[in-house]
Amino acid sequence: MYLKYVQIVNFKNLKNVCFEFSKGANTIIGENDSGKSNALTAIRILLDDNYYYNTKRLKETDFSYALGDWKGHWIIISAFFDEISNEDKHNEFCAEITPEQENIDFLKSYIRCTDKDFGTVSLFIRPCRTKRIELAEAAQNGTFESVRSQIKLSDYEFYYTARSQADFTDEKIYKSIVGDICAGQYVNPEDDDQSVLGCKIDIMNVWQHISTVFIDALRDVESELRKPKNPIRQIIDTIEGDIKENDIDDIKKKISELNAKIANIPQVSDIGKQVNRKLLEMIGAIYSPEIKLESRLKEDFATLARYLTISPSNQADIDLLGLGHLNILYIAMKLVEFEVNRNRELLNIMIIEEPEAHIHTHIQKTLFNNLQVAHTYTQVVMSTHSTHLSEVSDIEKVNVMKKVDEQTSLVMKPTNGLDRFGTDVLECKGISFAKILSRYLDAKRSVLLFSKGVILVEGDGEEILIPALTKKVLGVSLDEMGIGLINIGSVGFENVACIFDESRLQRKCSIVTDLDVVVEGAKKSNQTAMDRGASRRKKLSQLFGENPYVSAFYAPHTLEVDFVSEESNKDFVCSVIRNTYKDAAVIERHVSTIKSGTEAERYDSVMTVANNIKKGWYATLLAETIDARAVIPMYILDAIVFAAKDILSEKLLWKMVQYSFEQYLPDSDFDDLKAAFKEAKSSKEIQTTIKKFCAEFPEDMVSLFIAKCLIVWGVYLRRFHQNSRLHVRPKIIFC
Repeated sequence: MYLKYVQIVNFKNLKNVCFEFSKGANTIIGENDSGKSNALTAIRILLDDNYYYNTKRLKETDFSYALGDWKGHWIIISAFFDEISNEDKHNEFCAEITPEQENIDFLKSYIRCTDKDFGTVSLFIRPCRTKRIELAEAAQNGTFESVRSQIKLSDYEFYYTARSQADFTDEKIYKSIVGDICAGQYVNPEDDDQSVLGCKIDIMNVWQHISTVFIDALRDVESELRKPKNPIRQIIDTIEGDIKENDIDDIKKKISELNAKIANIPQVSDIGKQVNRKLLEMIGAIYSPEIKLESRLKEDFATLARYLTISPSNQADIDLLGLGHLNILYIAMKLVEFEVNRNRELLNIMIIEEPEAHIHTHIQKTLFNNLQVAHTYTQVVMSTHSTHLSEVSDIEKVNVMKKVDEQTSLVMKPTNGLDRFGTDVLECKGISFAKILSRYLDAKRSVLLFSKGVILVEGDGEEILIPALTKKVLGVSLDEMGIGLINIGSVGFENVACIFDESRLQRKCSIVTDLDVVVEGAKKSNQTAMDRGASRRKKLSQLFGENPYVSAFYAPHTLEVDFVSEESNKDFVCSVIRNTYKDAAVIERHVSTIKSGTEAERYDSVMTVANNIKKGWYATLLAETIDARAVIPMYILDAIVFAAKDILSEKLLWKMVQYSFEQYLPDSDFDDLKAAFKEAKSSKEIQTTIKKFCAEFPEDMVSLFIAKCLIVWGVYLRRFHQNSRLHVRPKIIFC
């Protein structure tokens, strides 16, 4: 038995999402404020008996931010458990959560299930029955909004069910059980469909059979280990029944003897005599009680467990361990606790927030690998920002969260339909394409799972030079934009780009590759390379031509050649040549060719230089040489625009424009524009100033970037209002 799905509806920024988990260790990744912590909290609300949450703790901010007015709406958290074994089915709890046989076919039409046995547990945070009747009646007589406006948080109830038979993230299902509140419609509780909602259960019974522990990102391990209910105590409580009776009797006897020895210590017994003497002096012999000072160490084993602790064998105290080792120790102890608790729990779920906290890179990876618990009754769900953990994560066990806007996030599965794509499209027969891709995504490449937009490149030159050009010419880094640049190390872009799709990762992915068009007369240009470039273009077009999340951008020749084709860039290349070569004649020949040679001569010269220096090192030297005067080749600029399509904001564009305008400040002819920049405070003033800058400097790279953004995005006169949870558009566009 394991937790397979968790549906969350209307909880904080999780409007309607579904998480899919597997046996062993599962990972939730995503940008800051995407909702990772909210997701873990929702799971705890339903399954963790140590997380106290009821109507008294319910807040208005717990409802989905996208609802606008929360009143009348429901919060729904539903868990789907799969592979309930024949052994587990004998348990009364499993029978309670498992649908009756006649309802199984009906259930399969609602949610994704396997051929094995399954069960569900759900929580509905909803208005109480009386209020729902009032709302339903008000919807009939035209007073719905008036009645709804009077609802308070105290009117809500926590209603737990099992055997619920619906995908609650489906808006139609939600409206069928709640109503269409926006349309002034509300479902009367008399019409509740128990086949959809499920049968009422006692949540305490769930908590008795499913053990859930939460390990906070800001955990104080030392304090946790010193609590009466620490993992050691929990383990001892469980194994006490397995300890031999003779061993326990022997301990009790020794404790009794120890108590007697303590009481007979002269200094201890003398204290008792002194107290008796003082009592005689105070109240006399008639009323004075006879007392003695004695030791009362508890003889029961459970009490003794309180005094058990752990310490490193080579150190005096656990306090001397570092935070990283303390974190690992605590996680290890909880796993041991889960193992020994198997005789009473059907499933143990460990929820860990940021397990990488205070832990060295290599230990992070080792830890995660060893958390791949083999037993089906121990399951790990963790959130992380670490690319090192994502590197060793099975991509099939990863849920990626994407912040759609300030109000909502969505959950994406990178492997949805990926094996089918590998078999049918890429013709990878007899293998799991998802597993191969998982091995391919090392710490460097797995950054694509965390990025808001992605650029795929084929070599070291692009990997080094594109980020440098972006920062020095546009004034912001790719990281600041949230764009991850991944060096594929080949031209097999389709093997990675296939992750970006409507059904998988809904993020923009730009592919940057070379066409290697033959330059007539150039010795280092050849037809074979051009044919490969044309073939690659055809293939990418066939694979992704209809995919709105993937677009390819082609260098007419190569980055080295196309960069120097821009007049402004020739000086930077010549500077690299002068600083690298020692022979004056060779330097002069290359510099002269770069500046005034024919296209073919320039092609051969720059490729000779790049190959002699080695392309990666050449790009590194060039990246150090360029400044704001450099020109970004248009195909690269187009690739950045596409990758940033769902990202850029007015604030970021404003920063770009300010940076670029600083390059013109020494010129005193722009007093009016200087004043506009200085005075711009409101959004309208900022947009007006940006338009003035673009009009004054239409050939500036930032102006060209903005112009390309307007073409890609479309022209809008107001801030974009998000109306779809599946598609994202830019936050601001202006004309």
